[in-house]
Amino acid sequence: MKIAIIGAINFDSLEYHLEDELKNQGHEVVIFDFKRIFPKKIDFGISQISASFVEKKNKELLSRILNFSPELVIGVYRHIHPSVVKEIKAEGIKIIHINPDALTNLQNQQLFAEPYDAYFTKDPYMVSFMRDKLALNVFQYQEAFNPRVHKNSEVSYEELEKEVDIDVLCFGNLYPYRNRMLRLLKGRGINITLFGHPSKYFDPYLDENYQNRGIYGDEKAKILNGAKIVLNNFHYAEIESVNNKFYEVTGCGAFQICDYKPILKDLIPIDPKLVSFRTIDEAESLINHYLVNPEERWELRKLLNDYFRKNHTYEKMVNTIFDSI
Repeated sequence: MKIAIIGAINFDSLEYHLEDELKNQGHEVVIFDFKRIFPKKIDFGISQISASFVEKKNKELLSRILNFSPELVIGVYRHIHPSVVKEIKAEGIKIIHINPDALTNLQNQQLFAEPYDAYFTKDPYMVSFMRDKLALNVFQYQEAFNPRVHKNSEVSYEELEKEVDIDVLCFGNLYPYRNRMLRLLKGRGINITLFGHPSKYFDPYLDENYQNRGIYGDEKAKILNGAKIVLNNFHYAEIESVNNKFYEVTGCGAFQICDYKPILKDLIPIDPKLVSFRTIDEAESLINHYLVNPEERWELRKLLNDYFRKNHTYEKMVNTIFDSI
């Protein structure tokens, strides 16, 4: 099948892994990225002030997609113009949207004005809202990890932990809410190592913990697996859902502690309270427990990794979406 993806051409993004999995299944796939239509500096500046330039960009995007003659279009960007979706459907092409983000990241709510054939979102709250209030053809999906990228380590847990030498790892976008929790844990004596991208108002109290860079690819998998604990505190707008890091961390074989969500009981084969917290005090207690009980965390990470490799890959995700449409 010829499949067009509207989204970002970035390594380790949802679009990247969709393309990788779909090609692995034998499909012909091309990602169409708004940001690649015009030079970056021109696009960013003019798009903020010129409606006619945005219209021109959308027309060029549409032209490139239609010239590819896809049988299916998958929208991932949240700011696809409704006219693009309508024109694609007018050509008799099925178009769906996969939304990997939380409710607060819907920009100007274009999503609700775009007539997709089907919508996929990870948050049960958003599914019920979109289905019951907006009468949209919406399905819940679960995010995933890519075993071709998020690789297991061939080194033993104990050996790699000694080499990497990290007690508690936090990585990704270092937002103020995330930093506040990290500040509290650090103040309680927990040794934290940070990789990622600091946002505005980054807490100077954490400067000595921050490694001043992100981690990607094979290095990311190695550091995640070498950390004794990966702390995954979800964005506060993950109402009833988890983030994609949840799948990547456990999928590559690392051990994580995350925010409690009721959906965890459907995602993991153990009692969620063993690896999730409702309060900062519970997070501190779990971290301290597993730091001094390595055999217990090694047993859990092996059990969870085996389960994720059977149930939470992009192959599973893509096949579930195809079954729905």
